[in-house]
Amino acid sequence: MGGFVFESLAAVSAIFGGIVARSLLPKEKLLRDERAVNFLGYVFLSPLFFLSVGVHVSVASIAVYPLMIAFIWVVAKGSKLLVCYSLFRKMLGTKYSLLLGLGLSVRFSTSLIVQFVLLNSALISLSLYSALVATAVFMKPVILGVLSWALSRGKPP
Repeated sequence: MGGFVFESLAAVSAIFGGIVARSLLPKEKLLRDERAVNFLGYVFLSPLFFLSVGVHVSVASIAVYPLMIAFIWVVAKGSKLLVCYSLFRKMLGTKYSLLLGLGLSVRFSTSLIVQFVLLNSALISLSLYSALVATAVFMKPVILGVLSWALSRGKPP
């Protein structure tokens, strides 16, 4: 009966169990086990997760709402660029403060995990989820291209 009452605490107990196991296990055994878990996660589970992310994306929503994708991109990137420019302009200069803001945009899997959980919890719609994923996917090559081009030219501060 207690399992039904405390069912929502399963994730919290798993986290605390991991913390306790990390503090109790010897370092050598922990590193060996951690390598095995990393291999399982990166080689087997990660591709399955990204496949499930792609399966849930609605291509029709992307085609119907291209302005939503553009708006999400402008708000997300614009806020990072504006904050980095205003805080680091004097220290780094205009070019590198803007590149810092652009570099903050290079995130992928963490945001996808959060978006996927929000979609599965029905806290965001499929259209919004598809727009968020499309924004990340479409802008990733652009951001990486601009960063590599700008950093290869000139001497950083």
